[in-house]
Amino acid sequence: MEDGKMIGEEEVSKKRDDQRVVCAAQRHRESGLIVCGARHFDPVMRKQMDIFDDREGWANSEGGFIDQYCEFLTREEALEIAKKNGQIFRRCGGDRIRLFSENLY
Repeated sequence: MEDGKMIGEEEVSKKRDDQRVVCAAQRHRESGLIVCGARHFDPVMRKQMDIFDDREGWANSEGGFIDQYCEFLTREEALEIAKKNGQIFRRCGGDRIRLFSENLY
């Protein structure tokens, strides 16, 4: 950390023209911690959640995605970015207004 900021934090906060959706993420509503995986609540993501021992907090976490700059994206923000970049490979129910990990592969 430099000057109270995490390394690279200034990059993360900038919107970029080349922004792409990278993987599924859950953001803890109280702490702001973010865990990632190929899909929401997949085994990899659940193992990360287990480290923090807050099952109820993670059950109420916000589902979204991260971009290549580690910026958390809501499902709605991620849908717009994925559409713009031709990242939608499959359609599934409810994906007109928000992105689902199944849309990406």
